[in-house]
Amino acid sequence: MKIDAMIFDMDGVVYDSEKMYFAADQKAAQKLGFEFTFDYYKQFIGGGYDLMYNQMVADYGDPELIKRFLELSRDEILPVVKEGMLKFKPGFLDLARYLEDHHIPYGLASSNYREDIDFYLKETNFENRFDFIVSANDVQKAKPSPAIFLKAWEKAGRPDKEKTVIIEDSTNGIKAANRAEIPVIMVPDYIQPEEFERKHTLTIQTDLNAVIDFIKD
Repeated sequence: MKIDAMIFDMDGVVYDSEKMYFAADQKAAQKLGFEFTFDYYKQFIGGGYDLMYNQMVADYGDPELIKRFLELSRDEILPVVKEGMLKFKPGFLDLARYLEDHHIPYGLASSNYREDIDFYLKETNFENRFDFIVSANDVQKAKPSPAIFLKAWEKAGRPDKEKTVIIEDSTNGIKAANRAEIPVIMVPDYIQPEEFERKHTLTIQTDLNAVIDFIKD
């Protein structure tokens, strides 16, 4: 498959970070005296801060509680990253090297804020490798809105959409890619593919090494 650009989601695709986020959320919830289950957490994967904040305020009815919860959760994450516990997903470094060797531009489209993205890249020695980065700071609406992928596509130089590929692990991200009319490959992390994901992706691959094999063919 000939491609002219690749766009990566970050959490669960580039970094094995979802388990880190969930653990931090659980600790924050425990400190504030409420339950936070994985089944509840799953709906927020790929959706970003605003989706999580707005839904939790609707569910719990207390904006200050949820604001404090998110602050405490972030406080739990930063030292973990500093300690070197944030790891790349299997195959990411190999895929990045393949894209670089074949002069295929690749970038990041993440629902995280730019400050956190830059921090993660610095702590994992991946600064200045992405050709372009789009964050929550750059768009008004997070996934499943297509805005973040359309902005990334623009930063990639508006290549032929049929020769652009998005790599995603979440349903929210797949919906965003479809709305942007850009082909998407799913590499599952926490969310396992069901009928929707199978119907709305170019392919589903087990890891990023398998993505290399797919785009080589």
